[in-house]
Formats: sequence, C-alpha cells, structure tokens
Amino acid sequence: MINLRYHIVSVVAVFLALGIGLALGSTFVDSILVNELEDQVNEFKLDRDEAIRIKDQAVADQNSSLEDNEVLRAEGVKQRQRHDEQLEDLRDSSIEEIDAIRNQSEMAKATNNLLLNSIENLMPRGHLEGTSWVMLAPTGVDRSAMSEIREVLTRSDGEYLGTLWIRPAMNFEDPETSSALAEIFAIESDAVAVSEATISRLAASLLANDEATNQETGSANGVIARLSDLGLIRFDRYQSALTIEELSNSANRIIFVNDSGHTDLHQDFIVPLIQEITDRGGNGVGAVIELQISDATRGQVVDRIRDDSDLAKGWSTFDDIDSLEDRLGLLVGLGRLPVVGHYGELPTAEERFPR
Repeated sequence: MINLRYHIVSVVAVFLALGIGLALGSTFVDSILVNELEDQVNEFKLDRDEAIRIKDQAVADQNSSLEDNEVLRAEGVKQRQRHDEQLEDLRDSSIEEIDAIRNQSEMAKATNNLLLNSIENLMPRGHLEGTSWVMLAPTGVDRSAMSEIREVLTRSDGEYLGTLWIRPAMNFEDPETSSALAEIFAIESDAVAVSEATISRLAASLLANDEATNQETGSANGVIARLSDLGLIRFDRYQSALTIEELSNSANRIIFVNDSGHTDLHQDFIVPLIQEITDRGGNGVGAVIELQISDATRGQVVDRIRDDSDLAKGWSTFDDIDSLEDRLGLLVGLGRLPVVGHYGELPTAEERFPR
C-alpha cells in the first residue's frame, strides 16, 4: 500500500511544481511584453523626435524664406527709389535739353529773321512800281498776316488802294439780305438770282474804267458803295488816300485772301466772284492767298483755284506766306503778273518759290 507520507509528499510536490511553473511562465511572458512595449516606446520617441526635427526645419525654412522675402522687398524698394531718382534726373535733363534746343532754335530764328529783314530791306525797290492793288478778304482772317501782305506791296513801291472786307452778312440765303439786294438791283428776291446779280455787278465794278458806267446799275463804283451801305462789305483804306468811289479801275490788280475757316464764304461768294472776273477777261490780274490756321486742313482755299483749269490759268496762288522767305516769294510772284504761277508747300503747287 502506498504510504500516506509518500502520498502527501507527492501531492505537495505536484502543487509545488504547478506553482513554480506558473511563476516561471508569468515571469517569462511579462519580460517579452515589457520588451515589446519598450520597443514601441522607443520607436514612438524616434518618430516624435523626427517629427520635431521636421517641424523645426520647416519653421527654420519659413523664417529663412521670410527673411529672404524681406531682403528682396527691401532691395525692390531700393531699386524703385534708384529708378525714380534716375527717371527724375533723366526728366530734368530732358527738360534742360529741350529748353536749350528751344532757346537755340529761337535764337537761330531771330538771327534768320534779322538776316532776312536785312535782305528784304536791301532788295531793290520798285519791284511793283506802277501797279495798284485792291485786297478782298473775310473780316475774320488774321489781321497781322494782312498787314504783312500790305507791307510787301508798299515796300516794293506798289500802290495799296485799300481792302474790301467781306462781312458775314454777305449771305444770299438770308431773307433780309436777299430782299435788300433784290430791291437795289430791281430783280426778284430769289437767292440764286440775287447771288448772280450781286457778283456780276461787283465784278464789273472792280474791272470798270475810271469813266465807265454800267447800264444796269448806273455808276460802276456805286455798287461797292451800296454794298457797303447794306453792311455787306467794309472799305478799309489804311495808308491809302483813295475813296470808295475811286476803287473801280481795270488797271487795278486784285488779291483775294482767305483761310480754311471761311470755306462757306469762299465757295458761295469769293470763288464765283473770281470766276466772273475771269469770264470778263480778267486773266493774270491778281492772286489768291491762303492763310494757315493751326490744326486745320490746308489747301481748301488755293486748291479750289488750282483744280479748276480755267481759274488756274488766270490767277496766281500762294499757299504759305508765314515766313519772310515766303513773303519774298509772294513779292516775286506778284511782280511776275500777268504771268501766272502756283507757289507753296502743297502738292498742288508748281514750285516752292517763284524763280
């Protein structure tokens, strides 16, 4: 039989073995778990440190970028300031150069004018001796230019008879004007008929001999006086002893002066009057002068004559008299009459100056 002591010892041994086994097993498992956890913690620390490093690097890069941007901005401001300073210096320099060029040009122009004045004054007088001149122009043209033309005539011993200023009232479409003229000429108050009658009688008046009479109107020079009484024309005899009654003479030469600001009057009155004078045998008796207006199309006055073959044969034209050279050319061209020429800068001119 099994001994009780042996049985007890066996039971105790079994329980002791179980206890030792459990103790040893739990210790071994805990060690593995701890190691695994420690590895995870270490890996987490490494990841965290890497993330911190990346963040710090990003912050550093951002700060560096901000610093670079600030440097670039500051450099841009400096460059803009330098550019503005250079631009201002260039502007000041350009203004100084422009002023210097302008002053030089004005000095050269003044010197040139003095020289040309001297030449003009030293030119042999008598270039227009034996000629007498009547000027016709709208009241609105440049008076200083008219004075220059008058000086050309008088300095060269031409006889200046006066200027017939054509007033804006010379409008045949105006009922009052048309009616008044119709009454004077004893015709119907029709714009076309009145226009033809007025132009015909004025042309006859300008070309009449001293003792001539006109069967239709009586004294030829009386037409001018009647038109003056109606306020359609005004006679200006500055520096002339001639009276309005003495203007009519076929020996007189006629100068029409106009600009592009009076094209309506040019088309409706002046050109028809020139045509009427031409038809009455008045070839080579005068000239048409166009005065320049700033920013206006040139040629509207003289080209109307130059483009008409009949009128171009009968009247000299000048499209520029602004300079002294041009006025000297005007003098020579007027002196060549009745030989006709067309002078100036426009393409329709035959030559710049008379030869």
